[in-house]
Amino acid sequence: MKRKAACRFSPGNHAAFFAAPKFAYYICKKEKTKEGVNMMNEYISEMVAQEDKSTAEHSGRVAKIADILGRALSLSESELLTLDEAAKLHDVGKIKVDVKILQKPARLTDEEFAEIKKHTVYGFAMISPEDDMIAGLILSHHERWDGSGYPNGLSGCNIPYLSRVIAVADSIDAMMSDRCYRKALSWNQCLEELDKNRSKMYDPKIVDAAFICQAMIFNALCAD
Repeated sequence: MKRKAACRFSPGNHAAFFAAPKFAYYICKKEKTKEGVNMMNEYISEMVAQEDKSTAEHSGRVAKIADILGRALSLSESELLTLDEAAKLHDVGKIKVDVKILQKPARLTDEEFAEIKKHTVYGFAMISPEDDMIAGLILSHHERWDGSGYPNGLSGCNIPYLSRVIAVADSIDAMMSDRCYRKALSWNQCLEELDKNRSKMYDPKIVDAAFICQAMIFNALCAD
């Protein structure tokens, strides 16, 4: 169950990434189809894997957890498709963060953490010219229910709903993974942290959904 640190995402050639032919549907912004989204997700997964396999795997697991949560929350198929796309892209902005910070094996300084937090803004800037909805979800996935998150200090229902789902999914996988500075938590510890931060970091209804489908989430993590 324990996973290697998902924090080694080296700065790559993101200009070439956006110019690649397989990304043309995003650049041209034609009618988005399920096939087109699947193509984009596959390409991004390949690109991220070349930069950092552990971060690519993390994004894939976050998407799986988010899908389980989304179905428990009775999202529509269209909403699930948007959620899947945003979950797979949620950390794409880390391409622009200094690899030395991302790979640091100790706790970050305040200045380094401030730079890490910019990955939401970087991701928004990279995606917003082509898809404002996905960009907005990426921007807000570290906002907190009580308003203590970043980058805009949004709170409660002012945080986009799908960003709130991604926040819980992201935290679950992060807690269940080894990090540069700590070992993975146990599943019971993960659940305790979710419950402790209900109505603080997380939308309480989404935490409720996580507890309802906890067996499915745990099995999905074990399957990877």
